[in-house]
Amino acid sequence: MPSRTSSSSSPSVGVPVPRHDHFSNGSARASGFELDGKLHGHWKWFRIDGSLMRSGEFDLGHQVGMWRTWDRTRRLVKETSFGAADPATR
Repeated sequence: MPSRTSSSSSPSVGVPVPRHDHFSNGSARASGFELDGKLHGHWKWFRIDGSLMRSGEFDLGHQVGMWRTWDRTRRLVKETSFGAADPATR
């Protein structure tokens, strides 16, 4: 099970808090921000070998904008575009 760390033990409402998840070997699994308990802002996911696997933006827990996925050789293999988050689903 991955471990999770934040830079703040008591996040303030309305203030983005850095979040970092790690594999059991300690290497980075994901990094980004949370806002009011939801993924927010730019996020990156890594493979256990440390190579970047995917990155993209969240708007209060919803994927938005261009998301990119790379293979182990750092070759871009997929781009997916998400529209703006629906304010009614926030």
